[in-house]
Amino acid sequence: MQNGSDSPMRPRILLAEDESVIAMQIEEFITGEGYDVVGVAGTAAEAVRLATSLRPDLVLMDIVMPSEPGQEMDGIDACAQIQRDLHIPVVLLTAHGEEQFLRRARTALPSAYLLKPCQNSQIRAAVEVALAMSVHNDPAAGFRLREAHHRIKNSFSLLHGMLRMQQLQVSDPEAKRSLADAGARVLAMAKAHETMSDPAQGARSGAGPFVEKLARGLFEGNSPQGGNGHLRLDVAAEPVSLDAARLVPCGIFLAEAMTNALKYAFQDGRPGVIRVVLRPDGDMAVLEVSDDGAGLPGDAEELGRNSFGLQCLHAAAEQLGGALDIKTAPGQGSRFLVRFPAI
Repeated sequence: MQNGSDSPMRPRILLAEDESVIAMQIEEFITGEGYDVVGVAGTAAEAVRLATSLRPDLVLMDIVMPSEPGQEMDGIDACAQIQRDLHIPVVLLTAHGEEQFLRRARTALPSAYLLKPCQNSQIRAAVEVALAMSVHNDPAAGFRLREAHHRIKNSFSLLHGMLRMQQLQVSDPEAKRSLADAGARVLAMAKAHETMSDPAQGARSGAGPFVEKLARGLFEGNSPQGGNGHLRLDVAAEPVSLDAARLVPCGIFLAEAMTNALKYAFQDGRPGVIRVVLRPDGDMAVLEVSDDGAGLPGDAEELGRNSFGLQCLHAAAEQLGGALDIKTAPGQGSRFLVRFPAI
């Protein structure tokens, strides 16, 4: 474990995780991302003590933690106390996605809530946004984060531009489609990073603008050969509450569904409409992409087992904490929908 003495300018993170193997894996990853792990707590009470003494910039906290004698406290209790007394952002980690945990977690006001097993991209996104939301308390940290975000944004732009250039240069149709797919995924991640790196938008209020901007970017940049003047895009993106960890899979879901519609639904040049809807549904959110085009041939479930794009849709839906719902029929269009927790 690093103590940060040789790199004092790096953001300092306290890790609260009682599973030693998981703790080591997370510590190795976030250290490699340029953060200092200043302590590892094995109980929720120890996490509060270490947060009080070390004053880290962020706490990564497992919800289910063993109790100390005479101290009944789990990660949610510790999160609430750290937020209330120390004003340090906390990202909660848990293997439990039941509604009772979600309700309790919301009352503790975490910066993000990640379901285990967490992908590295989700941890990275949650940490970046949690730190970005608190930079007004530390101007020096704010400068460092803005500098890092600028470098990442430039890297995404360069990669997206290179893919677009390659797409224009190759003649093989399958290669063009593959490059277009890759470009759409890069654009989705770039727009997610843009939203997460803007403290003015915030991870919880930026989902609507994020979906709107990404959908229009995909429509303009991933149109069929010859343009998409025969198509219309309708976007209805409401201000859904969405945490940082769900922005990337949300973007991937949208990119895959829209790419499918742009590539296959209107191949005969027929006019049509692609609709994108993001709306709240109680404590859940619904993301829906539909078209009135040709529809998918055959059985959707069978297609899902053999199509990489549909496999990506299933994977993104699972990362969001939901499940993919497909409705399609030849000549009647397609609809891809996912309903997932909004926290």
